[in-house]
Amino acid sequence: MKLPVKSLVSFKCVRKEWNNLISDPEFAERHFKYGQRAETLMITTPDVNHFKSINPIKSLHDESSYQSLSLSFLGHRHPKPCVQIKGSCRGFLLLESCRTLYLWNPSTGQNKMIQWSSNVSFITPGDSFLFCHGLGYDPRTKDYMVVVISFAEYDSPSHMECFSVKENAWIHIPLAADLHYKSCNLWNGRNLTGTFFSNALHWLVYKYEAYMHVVLAFDLVGRTFSEIHVPNEFEFYCLPHALNVFGESLCLCVMREMEQVETSIQIWELKQYTDHTSWTKTNTLIINDIWSGSALPVCNAENGCIVGSDPAGVLVKWNQDGEVEEQRSFDYIPDGYQVTAYRETLFTI
Repeated sequence: MKLPVKSLVSFKCVRKEWNNLISDPEFAERHFKYGQRAETLMITTPDVNHFKSINPIKSLHDESSYQSLSLSFLGHRHPKPCVQIKGSCRGFLLLESCRTLYLWNPSTGQNKMIQWSSNVSFITPGDSFLFCHGLGYDPRTKDYMVVVISFAEYDSPSHMECFSVKENAWIHIPLAADLHYKSCNLWNGRNLTGTFFSNALHWLVYKYEAYMHVVLAFDLVGRTFSEIHVPNEFEFYCLPHALNVFGESLCLCVMREMEQVETSIQIWELKQYTDHTSWTKTNTLIINDIWSGSALPVCNAENGCIVGSDPAGVLVKWNQDGEVEEQRSFDYIPDGYQVTAYRETLFTI
């Protein structure tokens, strides 16, 4: 049960009985619950036909920790395709390429193409609309859900659509009230990727009507929105930040300017999900040079190290004391890099 996913996948070819066992959805659930919980990193590359998976426990300079994964299933028909990661949940990645969505399990290779809903518009550089994307899972119905929310920063109607993998259809979700938020992340512009945790998707936004930052949460089971207040001492509009899941907690990572020549990254953990006053600072990561100056945490490795990245193609690893242990820079690409954490699973759709 504790064997790596890649080993189990290879064992399916040994005997028919093994294939039937490993392919059983109940076995996949048990392996997800009791098996290895280590996370893997997925990084986009200049070659749009391949991504790289990275074992974050090994050295960033150890070439054996990198594996090239083919994206041939995308079947690019555009002369200059761009692939973006829009979400991660239970081993699946949500990809967008040429205005088409794809669900992909890198561990098993399974994938599914999803055509955009005809009710979802596409933004252009001059638009004031904000898009929130996300991939989540409803344990009640055992259904993967692709969530797309579009809303303007000011008084304009909001629109929300969810794609049900089980129903293989887009579902319009009526909103009780229009959403009035704005992005506070300069890196992602007006496209925010949701963080899946505790059966809900989460986005860090600025609620301009109340002049405050909040974590906007959408519960996939109850189909309801709620807000999680951030620590009172934060005023980080336009400062680099990230919303992650480390271990069993939702975590907020924010760059802080301590002095003119010194900056650091604070990691705050929401100790009790239902108690918005339980934010606790658990770590401070040191930024000691220009290369690690814009990198934000992506995952917490099993050995206590934290690995982060920036869009310029720099990977940084901090040790347990928050000091930079190593870093690696990749070749520049115009559209920038994306690095996402996912857990290898046997799940299918």
